[in-house]
Amino acid sequence: MIKKSFIIILVIIMILNLIVISYAETASELREKQSDIESKISQTNSEIAGVKSKMTTALNQINDLNADISEYQDQISDLETQISGLSNQIVEKETNIQTLQAQYDKQKEELDRKLVALYEAGDSTYLDMLLSSKSFTDFLSNYYLISEIATYDKDMLKNIEDTKNVIALEKSALEDTKNQVEVSKTSVEGKKNSLASSVSQKKNLVSNLSSEEAKLEEQLEEYEEDKKAIQRQIAAIMAKNSYNGKVVAPSEAGYATPLAGRTKANITTGYGAYKGHTGVDFACSSGTPIHSVKSGVVVTSTALRSSSGRYRSYGEYVIIDHQDGTMTLYAHMSSRAVSKGQAVAQNDVIGYVGSTGNSTGPHLHFEVWVKGSRVNPTPYLP
Repeated sequence: MIKKSFIIILVIIMILNLIVISYAETASELREKQSDIESKISQTNSEIAGVKSKMTTALNQINDLNADISEYQDQISDLETQISGLSNQIVEKETNIQTLQAQYDKQKEELDRKLVALYEAGDSTYLDMLLSSKSFTDFLSNYYLISEIATYDKDMLKNIEDTKNVIALEKSALEDTKNQVEVSKTSVEGKKNSLASSVSQKKNLVSNLSSEEAKLEEQLEEYEEDKKAIQRQIAAIMAKNSYNGKVVAPSEAGYATPLAGRTKANITTGYGAYKGHTGVDFACSSGTPIHSVKSGVVVTSTALRSSSGRYRSYGEYVIIDHQDGTMTLYAHMSSRAVSKGQAVAQNDVIGYVGSTGNSTGPHLHFEVWVKGSRVNPTPYLP
């Protein structure tokens, strides 16, 4: 009887082991499938102007060149702005030098007159003035006058020397500024040569594209144009707001997540994952509510469309100014829930996930701007 019971228990243990092994294999397979699905979502629910799955080698090269061209144009614009600022400084310094030189000439002329007067007075000295005093009161008066004259002479000599030193410093600073201008001009020429080279390479690639590729290339072109337009718009808003405060560190910015239940760990396409990707993407179901990451004012709530009426680039998108030196952009929405000028609180619903514009599947494209420049949004997210 005991032997029979032992055999039954042994059989049960073996069956349980088989079930566990089978479950382990199934679980492992499921995890692999899940990983594969997530990988596919990451690859497809993004943009690269909505043509990622259709990108040929030539289009990939064109996309990279578009990013290079855009970067060179920005650098040239920055350098030209720098040159303009330096040129204004040169004019100011030259004007200041002229003013100082006139002041120096006047002081020098006054000193020369003083020296001539002393020379013409011959042997007359301050001691003669004191000895010629007719009374003690007259003596004190002459002594005070001599002291004032001596102080004036001393101050005059010091002012002349100070003015001379300031002129020397201003001239040195002027030369430094002129040198900076020359360096910047040389850099501009280098950037323009690089830009011309990239444009030439792009033209060669475009000339060999098929009709289908040409349509996709047009979307890439639109995408870059719209990004530049948005960049100019945000820069203009920042300039108008004249925000001069210190921008808080990402860890202290207090951003919430734009999608409930999702954090930076759920990003499917990261910042700079490919050339020209200026934000982070969250692949999720169409219609998922999108929340403001922080309180602020809606400065843009619109849709980008081509002349034919189709969605382009960011599609339906919203930009919020958080009035702390940062702005956030939310793109490819199916619809928007806020209007320009509207004040929003943190976690307010501002729109819904979609796939409008250059998108290959429903996802949220999220960007962070600091003082008018794009930055990596990841450190700002919880």
